[in-house]
Amino acid sequence: MGYEDFIEGIKPETIDGNVTYEVKDGIFKYLCKTAFVKQIKSDNFDTVYHKLLNEIDNSTEKKLVLETLVHSKEFSIYKNSKNNIRFHANTEKAYEGVIKKDILEHYLKTGETLDWSSYTKALGNYLIEHFNYSQNENNEQKNYVFIIDEINRGNVSAIFGELITLLEEDKRKGNKEQTEIILPYSNEKFSVPNNVDIIGTMNTADRSVEALDTALRRRFSFVEMQPNPSVLTDEKYVPYKDVDLKTLLETINQRIEVLVDKHHQIGHSYFIGIQNLEDLKQTFKDKIIPLLEEYFYGDFGKIGLVLGGSFIYQEENNAKFPKNFSYENDFLEDKKVYCFTPFKNWNEQTFISVYED
Repeated sequence: MGYEDFIEGIKPETIDGNVTYEVKDGIFKYLCKTAFVKQIKSDNFDTVYHKLLNEIDNSTEKKLVLETLVHSKEFSIYKNSKNNIRFHANTEKAYEGVIKKDILEHYLKTGETLDWSSYTKALGNYLIEHFNYSQNENNEQKNYVFIIDEINRGNVSAIFGELITLLEEDKRKGNKEQTEIILPYSNEKFSVPNNVDIIGTMNTADRSVEALDTALRRRFSFVEMQPNPSVLTDEKYVPYKDVDLKTLLETINQRIEVLVDKHHQIGHSYFIGIQNLEDLKQTFKDKIIPLLEEYFYGDFGKIGLVLGGSFIYQEENNAKFPKNFSYENDFLEDKKVYCFTPFKNWNEQTFISVYED
């Protein structure tokens, strides 16, 4: 993702076979706009829309002629069979389209045009001026949460842009030192409302937190999320009960914390959804053991300290070495070869042996 996807950018759009380039809002800017919109308790949209349809029906040619707000281009509006508004542009490129009732209502309530922007705005303005469209606002502020998974994986400074300043608590719109900036593409004023919370997640085991610079880090509170083995006692998450998965995970993580550090503990999510012994065996074979191999760089001795002798055993070293070349005298004596026990031989007792003496 880039700044253009997150805040705003120029995107191509095809209208009647012609490619145009327009400034489009990114997902975070869209959320902020939504958060700024006051909640509508009630409005008279149905009444004024009914008046609009009546005016079209009572007109001589069953149509009304309006003008776009920016370029003052004339267009005619009609009522179709579904009581939506059909329009016809009175220009050289006389293209037609339909403005649905819910699209028009959405614009009047939020200020956002989902389709046919110029014509929707002109029609909405007509309802306000000629039929006195009005709203009753709800004074209770609604909170919004924006969640970014793996926040450190992108180029955060480039993606966030002006947000580096605007994210600060006191710089939020509605707070003491509220700040607005001018966006580079649209030249619109922009700020982050104080009813928007941003949550970013990341994995600290691979030291990926270092991708975030200090300026951004101090704008967030860092909350550590440790594994929660207690979840594994709930049958809703883990129906399988022949092995005490809670104790199994706690034991493995205690050993990992001693041998590596607390940031490399295994999460409880690996065990969620296990239905039977085969699921548990597959989880260890495809997920947990490869993870331990990565943690310990293939040092099977340390993997054995975590899982025990039911998973790892020492194999006799039968390798033959040349007699006409010498190396360190005690090298072969110290070198030990370890192997995993066969996957097909694992049973409940194999896993129970990890946490029972």
